[in-house]
Amino acid sequence: MDRATLRAAVVSALADVESLNAKLNGLLAEIDGTDTAVDLGRQGLWTKAQVELLWSRVNHLPGVRALFEVTAERPDEKVAFSEILLRSGLPERQQSNEHAALSRISAQLFKEKRWPVENSQGSSDGATGKTEMLYWMNGRVAAWWRDISSEDPGRV
Repeated sequence: MDRATLRAAVVSALADVESLNAKLNGLLAEIDGTDTAVDLGRQGLWTKAQVELLWSRVNHLPGVRALFEVTAERPDEKVAFSEILLRSGLPERQQSNEHAALSRISAQLFKEKRWPVENSQGSSDGATGKTEMLYWMNGRVAAWWRDISSEDPGRV
């Protein structure tokens, strides 16, 4: 098999895997009775059950709690890392470590590092030259999280 044919076969297989993943997530959402899965682009498809499972494993982390709280309070609106720091009260390094823990736990649960919170690199500050990460939560995911966390005894 020549290189171009092999490449086309691999690209086709990847498309099949993505399609199967979307279908299985939709089926899981039906089984769980959670409407449909929400597609968060780079962060993948999410169902309420998946958000609930992840939250049950990370709700003890104050930095992750702050990330979820701030982004859920202002769904679909970009929130700067510094705002999350203010909420958590953690040093910048610890907040970053907790984001890394969120990624590790998500990878253990879902076999890939993904969050129910989207993120991107912000533009650099003209005065300091420093760039800041931006975070936002989809409106439906925010409603799921508020519902899930309202039953959480650790919620403040």
